[in-house]
Amino acid sequence: MNSLADNIVGFIQILRQLGVRISTAETIDAVDSLTVIDNFDQAEFRAALKSTLIKHAEDQAAFNQAFNLFFVPPEAKKEQQTAWDSKQQLDLEQTKQAEEELVFQGRPLEIPENLKDVYKRLPEQEKQRLQDFLEKTSTGNKVKESFQPIVENLLRSSLSFWQRQLSPEDLAQLAAARRQLLGHDELDHVVDSAAGLGGTGGNPLLYKNMQDIAEHEIPQVTALIKRLASRLTTRISRRFRITGRRKLIDIRKSIRRNMRYGGIMISLKYKTKKIHKPNIIVVCDVSASMTKYVRFTLPLLFGLSSVVKNIESFIFATDLEKVTDYFRRGADFAQVTEKLATNSSQMGQGTNLFIALSSLEEDHKQLLTPSTLLFIISDANTLAPLETAGQLSLISKKVKRVLWLNTQPKERWPQNSAIPLFAKFCAMFECYSLAHLTKILSLNLTRQS
Repeated sequence: MNSLADNIVGFIQILRQLGVRISTAETIDAVDSLTVIDNFDQAEFRAALKSTLIKHAEDQAAFNQAFNLFFVPPEAKKEQQTAWDSKQQLDLEQTKQAEEELVFQGRPLEIPENLKDVYKRLPEQEKQRLQDFLEKTSTGNKVKESFQPIVENLLRSSLSFWQRQLSPEDLAQLAAARRQLLGHDELDHVVDSAAGLGGTGGNPLLYKNMQDIAEHEIPQVTALIKRLASRLTTRISRRFRITGRRKLIDIRKSIRRNMRYGGIMISLKYKTKKIHKPNIIVVCDVSASMTKYVRFTLPLLFGLSSVVKNIESFIFATDLEKVTDYFRRGADFAQVTEKLATNSSQMGQGTNLFIALSSLEEDHKQLLTPSTLLFIISDANTLAPLETAGQLSLISKKVKRVLWLNTQPKERWPQNSAIPLFAKFCAMFECYSLAHLTKILSLNLTRQS
């Protein structure tokens, strides 16, 4: 990449790979505006590029990481390329070794690529244990070729177990390793390095897994959620209202107003978009499997309720329980948590989302309107998944949108057969950190339809 325009386009491709939304029009604006400037230093160039491309605060960390890695002197780029080549070679060797070890009677086992990546990360002792298992089963008495599917299933189960033991950070690194690359080494090594750095920056609490949140951090979490929740208070609708600000001309009212001047447009009337406040329902899973996320979900309910007026809050495990009154404005979070723990019959119970959704549809049907946004916060582990999907389908037809915030890392979703059933009737998002929540709010709650 030699020209400035090529570098800008390449940099934008990197940002897109890192999850930053940049339109074609914004790309053209960036290239057109920055390539006509003859002389400016790196700080000015960085500021101009950021102001053109970055619309949300949560994307600044990714921009900073990528910029620091991409716009560097040639000698630094050469060092980066050498390190990237070495890493690629090591990964290739590890993949080849894994394929040589995961065999049954000399034939390769059909193991998904994501589980092969898990195998490569196992401790050597565990790798040896699996190799011993494969050796014994391959050479056992009367062991035939037809046993291979059984061995594959056993191995998949073992690797899936180890995958569940991985931290979300490890899972994110696995996802980055399988990220679809751009096919250009100069860009790919930046994507890989920036993703590996995690885009962290600003408040580290944004990127912390909420199951690991400490007691003393809860006030900070609640304050952050309150700021995020302010995005829910209004959204722009397609309807208009009259205003004195000069935006769009209201032709009909302008003509009527200027009849006194013989139809000459002397005094114009303008219109702007009308502010619309959506109705919000939050249904939060507090069952046993979600206990470790209560430090996230309760501050979320508290933060939203303290900012948003037209919100109804529910918790569920074996049934639905309305908790809106607990989260009234001005309430103390510690007192709210204590009251819920004492009075609620749902905390730490089993999970039956079907019953919870049925109760919502039967007992609170007046809340389910075409202007309602329904949030479900759950790990999607529930009894009666087929019945749950049917009830979710029914409710999704009555509300504007269903947004499911799944606290499980996306890498673990394939292990839950219910998730594809639920995803047909809602928009499901990975959400176990405040950074995820920020992204979800900014990308989805300003939608017009």
